[in-house]
Amino acid sequence: MSIDSPIETSPAERQDSSFSALSALPPRDSNALVTSVRDRLRMAIVLEEIPAGVRLNQVRVAEQLGVSRMPVRAASADLVVEGLLEPLPTGGVAVRSLSRRDVEEASKVREALEAQAAREVALARPEEGLKAIFAVLDRHEALGGVNDTRLLLELDRSFHWAVLDATDNPYFRRAMVPMWSVVERSMVGVLRKVPDMFDLAWKQHREIAEALAAGDADLAEQRARDHIRYAAPKLAKAIEDNE
Repeated sequence: MSIDSPIETSPAERQDSSFSALSALPPRDSNALVTSVRDRLRMAIVLEEIPAGVRLNQVRVAEQLGVSRMPVRAASADLVVEGLLEPLPTGGVAVRSLSRRDVEEASKVREALEAQAAREVALARPEEGLKAIFAVLDRHEALGGVNDTRLLLELDRSFHWAVLDATDNPYFRRAMVPMWSVVERSMVGVLRKVPDMFDLAWKQHREIAEALAAGDADLAEQRARDHIRYAAPKLAKAIEDNE
């Protein structure tokens, strides 16, 4: 689709029907506002509140978020860089479609980045970085098995970001941004169809964290690779099933 269409799908089409990524934002300073709008727009695309192929109606999004069009335009430009939106020949932007190949290619680059990051963290064993990693694991455990798509996506991002940040090298996070949008979009399909898969994924997260804390670089790297190789074909199939 390339025409404007309603932003929200029906509640039955989402795991968490009480949440909309495009509900009104609280007042913020201008820089924080753009960040908040970008985060909400990203989540709306990931949760398919704005489906693939749909032209982004910036006026409507601004109204839904309770902001002016300026932060929406700025946030849209950021999401073009991330690969979530793409410019249209007629002007404006639309949600970029995602293919199985996108997931497969992104997974290759993701594996290289995360395996190297795991190795570096295991060798350095930064105290604050490890605390942040285990804090995310504790937050997930506190959910008690609740299957909330939005929360699970946020926690999964937080875990992997914590590992990248623990390297103290900001280029790991910057390089991961476009890959992670692909991961999250495909992850939604898996969470809806095979939610139990993520129980194992979080066990793998803890095993990675334990190898990092033990300072075993070889084991940490291998566990990071195994984790991504386990998920990659399932994420790719979730996209293929929707094509």
